Amino acid sequence: MTGYSVQSEGKCDGHTNMARDAELLERAEGGKSMARMYEWDGPWVSLGRFQDPHRDLIDMTIAPWVTRPTGGKAVLHGHDLTVSLARPLVSAASRDLKGEYRSLIGTFVRALNELGLKAALGEETRFVTRGLKTPDCFRNISPNDVIDPDTGRKLIGCALRMTRNAVLAQCSIPIGTPLCDPAQVYAHPHIGLPLDVGGPALRDGIAYSLETG
Repeated sequence: MTGYSVQSEGKCDGHTNMARDAELLERAEGGKSMARMYEWDGPWVSLGRFQDPHRDLIDMTIAPWVTRPTGGKAVLHGHDLTVSLARPLVSAASRDLKGEYRSLIGTFVRALNELGLKAALGEETRFVTRGLKTPDCFRNISPNDVIDPDTGRKLIGCALRMTRNAVLAQCSIPIGTPLCDPAQVYAHPHIGLPLDVGGPALRDGIAYSLETG
């Protein structure tokens, strides 16, 4: 796979970040493989495109919310590094959602392992959750999620959007403690821990993996 052109950005509001991610998908449909690494200008909640804020959020005033172009469940931002990447599909016949996800998420597993962190797909561990109904992305562990194989800690929350010609992945990696109480955002939230590696080192490691393919 050809490497990505990686843009390392600063902090923006949720609407700006989602608009820029949507642009990545548009460029991928035009044949370009691109990625953004960025943060948020405060606590924000991003909702999957099929979620309902009135149903999935306890209090919509605790943190501003925005709808992602991708699916998946809600993510609390502001204490994370977000990495969004988009690339063209090889052909319409290659529209295998699971295969695309595995290919994209493998980049992160390699990067974390090279930084000295234990990371594996959920299906390789005993921590996969079954039938858990929750609006919180990090509360659920699927066979395709990236987790710590020793503790079951979910390391990355990732959601996809596939069009006829391209795919977009939006991935959240906690690197600090939440800027607001997750229990005020949605019911029974996951209270996680940040990665055991600093933000600059994480950016550099992921950028290298993305650029080299």
